[in-house]
Amino acid sequence: MNDKEMAKRYIYEVVKRVPQDMREEIEMELQALIEDMCSQEELSVEEALQKLGDPAKFAKRYRDHDNYLIGPDYYDQYCWVLKLSIICVGISAVVSAVVQALTQSDTIVHFFTGLFEEFFINLFGGALSILGLITIIFAVMEYYKVTVQVKPGKNWSVRELSKNAASVKSWTPRLLPAIPDKRAVISRGDCVFTIIFIIIFSALLLFAPQLFGAFHYENGRLTSIACIFNLPEWGRIVPLFVFSLFVGLIDEIIRLVIGYYCRFVMYGNLICNVFQIAAAVVLLKCLPIWNPDFAREIQTASGIAEFSRGDLLAYWGSGIFSNVMLLIIVLISLAEIGVTVYKTLRYE
Repeated sequence: MNDKEMAKRYIYEVVKRVPQDMREEIEMELQALIEDMCSQEELSVEEALQKLGDPAKFAKRYRDHDNYLIGPDYYDQYCWVLKLSIICVGISAVVSAVVQALTQSDTIVHFFTGLFEEFFINLFGGALSILGLITIIFAVMEYYKVTVQVKPGKNWSVRELSKNAASVKSWTPRLLPAIPDKRAVISRGDCVFTIIFIIIFSALLLFAPQLFGAFHYENGRLTSIACIFNLPEWGRIVPLFVFSLFVGLIDEIIRLVIGYYCRFVMYGNLICNVFQIAAAVVLLKCLPIWNPDFAREIQTASGIAEFSRGDLLAYWGSGIFSNVMLLIIVLISLAEIGVTVYKTLRYE
């Protein structure tokens, strides 16, 4: 590792720990500082970086507060993900409240009463749940310092460096991890989109599963024809359903926070996908997730005498729909695992 590469790695490790709007300015200042130290104090780049010290500790100079449960390495990402999640919960609460008010209200007074009641109940419950979930995930990541890149030899972390100096080796610039290959960077937009989808979908499953089905508008009211899910059995189905989505949420948050393909992301993705495939098998093959009367209720409400052979509803209850859904889930999971493993081994 030459002097130029060593300086770039140090700057990268400092800049990634500061707020987004400060990064460009700090990068230029730090570059100039290193050059001045080398020229004015006649130090080598390695000696200058050794004098500056651990980049994680150096980055704290640009922050005006300390965090304990969620440390500075994660605090900005934690706040950003939490804000995004609360917005998603709010959107799902509005959608759920409006649809439930439309389907259950006979008068305008009942509509607005039901609308506000359902909205605040769904919003409060969903916000508390997502607050606890996101906090736990980031607290665990902070405790184990999961962003430390896995590589051969002795690794270092902020937690290790804060211990007794007699038992932990001093930090040196030689310990700086490599800057990730651009092809190994994980798309932040993809992670954000998936997180939004998971949160909204989970909230709707918890608070308004009846929205998943067929509707028609009659006599000024939106009326449900049939729900695709087996609502009488929903109490024992939804926990596993939400757990599967929760596992996917953990995977996406890890990918979003770390930001590039590495062994930790690969192992996390592999474990999460295995759990999700297993949950899908139990949901689709062992539990009565689907409404057994869905096709008949659609047929009765629409006045259709008989479904054609090309219509999937003609095979409702035969297990074909569950098999198709399970096959799609398995193929998507395997494809995601394959891409993650390839990019990790190729570009890490």
